Amino acid sequence: MDYQKLKEEIKEIAAIAAEVPEPFRQKCFELLLTNLIGGEPRTAEEKRKVDQPPLPSDSTGDGGSLPKPSQIRVFMSKTGVAEDLLKKVVMFEDSEIHFIREPSPSKVAQGQIEWALLLALKNAFEKNEFTVDPEAVRSVCQEKGFYDAANFAKNFKIPKNAELFRSALEPQGEAQPLSNDGHAALARVIKSLAGA
Repeated sequence: MDYQKLKEEIKEIAAIAAEVPEPFRQKCFELLLTNLIGGEPRTAEEKRKVDQPPLPSDSTGDGGSLPKPSQIRVFMSKTGVAEDLLKKVVMFEDSEIHFIREPSPSKVAQGQIEWALLLALKNAFEKNEFTVDPEAVRSVCQEKGFYDAANFAKNFKIPKNAELFRSALEPQGEAQPLSNDGHAALARVIKSLAGA
């Protein structure tokens, strides 16, 4: 047995496993390692399924299901936001969440806050955590026309906005989780965008 080649292949397997969502990494690594050691030939389709396992969902086979990581399920239960409302706002395609409806408030500051909340929703679907990265918010606000350079950081520090996050959102700072008030505000944004 060529141990140097085996070592390199194990490193490659570890790199592949590191690219899949956290809940699937260990299982992915185990399956790929078992395949390597067992020497069982795999079809390209089987290998793709192991390399990129789907996010957990309550799929009914209709093709329109959303992934429901634990944080999304808790959010839905806590706020009363049903899946049909979420489906009016977001869609899941190519392992990514895309917004079908976007905020369009008349005030730039309100748009900034609504996009921050929606990015937390996207992270909850994709990473199972309701967190907001201030620089991701800045990028989206610039792209969508809700960016006010002079007041961007100040908008997050206004007391009614600051209470939406567990800690203050600072420019180029750490991503922050939503507070309970933030979850409630996000639910209102979803309901508003969904026309509920």
